Amino acid sequence: MKGICRGFSLLEMLLVLALVAAVAALAMEGYSATVQAAAVTTGADMLSDALTEGRASAVAQNTTVEVRIYDLPPQPGAAPVYDALQLHWLKANGTTPPVASPLLLPAWVVIDATAAHSPLIAANGQTATPDASDTRLNSQTRVFHFLPDGSTDLNPATNWFMTVRAATQSDPANFPSNWACIAVDATTGRSRIYRP
Repeated sequence: MKGICRGFSLLEMLLVLALVAAVAALAMEGYSATVQAAAVTTGADMLSDALTEGRASAVAQNTTVEVRIYDLPPQPGAAPVYDALQLHWLKANGTTPPVASPLLLPAWVVIDATAAHSPLIAANGQTATPDASDTRLNSQTRVFHFLPDGSTDLNPATNWFMTVRAATQSDPANFPSNWACIAVDATTGRSRIYRP
């Protein structure tokens, strides 16, 4: 005697598909947060490494190194954000050749430009040395200098730092939930990363 083979009904299949879709949606939310956190950490590490390289280059070559922090093209009504950094020599003849290629942050992260989150960007009024060959240079570019002794030209009475955050967190009134802070000691020129 043969048994009757029974398949799944349409309703049962739809319920299983709905359950799989719900679990996938929850997993994607967690995955997205993890990817953003990794990108913030990577961006902070990249910036800190570049600042360390700039300080070391200034000391090794006994010359001033200009750190240029570049902004993204502004969006209407949005606060400015920054996404790149480049080191330039300040030569005695007035030229400013790059020390290295521009450092671009990962696509998911930016440097916050609000005063509370990044005084190195918002409260730093220094202007870049004129350089016709630098196509990213504009009035929003922020700069500071590593001097040949390894120190900076920043005011030592101020705490200088910049905050790297996920690009999707753009409320300047609230501190981002996912961030890393790169602090620069004005006297020694050393940088440190702070991460919650």
